[in-house]
Amino acid sequence: MEEGFQIPNYKEFNDYYAAANTPLRSKNHEFNVLRFCDLGEALVPRMGPFSITYFQVAIGSDLKAAVGVFDIREEIEEYTMVIYLPGQILSWEKTGNWDGYVVNFKESFLNLESMPQQMNSFGFLHSVQPLVVPLSKKEYKLLSQFFELMLQEQEELEEENLLVIRNLLQVMIVYINRIVSKVKSDGRFIALQYQRIATKFKGLVLDHFLQDRSVAFYATVLEISPAYLSEAVKKVFKTTPKNIINEVTYLHAKTLLSSTDMGIKALAWKLSFDDYSHFVKFFKKMSGLTPAAFRKTLKKEG
Repeated sequence: MEEGFQIPNYKEFNDYYAAANTPLRSKNHEFNVLRFCDLGEALVPRMGPFSITYFQVAIGSDLKAAVGVFDIREEIEEYTMVIYLPGQILSWEKTGNWDGYVVNFKESFLNLESMPQQMNSFGFLHSVQPLVVPLSKKEYKLLSQFFELMLQEQEELEEENLLVIRNLLQVMIVYINRIVSKVKSDGRFIALQYQRIATKFKGLVLDHFLQDRSVAFYATVLEISPAYLSEAVKKVFKTTPKNIINEVTYLHAKTLLSSTDMGIKALAWKLSFDDYSHFVKFFKKMSGLTPAAFRKTLKKEG
């Protein structure tokens, strides 16, 4: 690929559907649910790297594909859930039959402020790491019932239908959180305010890390002090705000190094490093290798 390569960023469902060459189009710009069987025969065999500004949750009883999040690629076959989050660099390749469902939704549609008591159940929606989760047949059957009900309501899309869909989606996400975490509570209480701040912070980092990587910037946007932001992030994610900012930057750097032929100086500039040596030092600190050495290991492995 040439150095001017740009990773597409799909802000609207229909732009993504058009790029995938599927006949489906959404009648609502904040929510859309579909069955894989509705994608059509002309669906492109692969897409990526790309990013989206909304959430995408897919479940399949038969889902033969290679899915990628940042530089991590995973082969999947059946009874799997894949969750794509805003700001991640994504890819997928269809390697066989697909049977299941996909829902796309924007954070504004969820209206999470209406259910603050459930904030702990929505934290995974702001994860940085890939979310490819195996499902049991029982879990798949349960989730598929939510998808079928949302598909029925989507046929009309009047105000009442949208209200029902939102409620179904909110409840389904609570169930998904149980599946994703599969970790029993240890009884510790995390203040809901900490949870809100920490998850909002992660979302902001994914949106703005190219513009600003200072903890003070995000604290200002959230209208809190850097110390309070650090306390919230430590309580919820057991790390520091700076570590999260660095992790997001590093994951994007690895993905660009592995998925493009972009020169390292151009790549450093694209990632908003004002100095080439600063980028090399940052990457080596994160991975133990210089960007050039990392790229060489990929060629050897390939």
